[in-house]
Amino acid sequence: MPFPPDNPPMVYSVLAGREVSTWSEEWKHECEIAFLANMPLGKRNETLDGVTGSQDRDARGIKGIRGEAAVARLRAEIDRYAALKRAPA
Repeated sequence: MPFPPDNPPMVYSVLAGREVSTWSEEWKHECEIAFLANMPLGKRNETLDGVTGSQDRDARGIKGIRGEAAVARLRAEIDRYAALKRAPA
């Protein structure tokens, strides 16, 4: 089997509004956003912002690894994803 497969599976992406390959960066991004959107708000904020003063990589959160701008983009995408999921089909 070639890597990636010649004919990768396709799935509907809420964020893209169309089918995308499960091997695509679009799908990878949507999976991350869906995972974060489905977290309880407190846990999501901890995951995004981290634990203040921590030096542990996991406890620093996404902000401590990717930076504030990346977290701001993620928050905007989480809001957009939630709005699209609430919208009638």
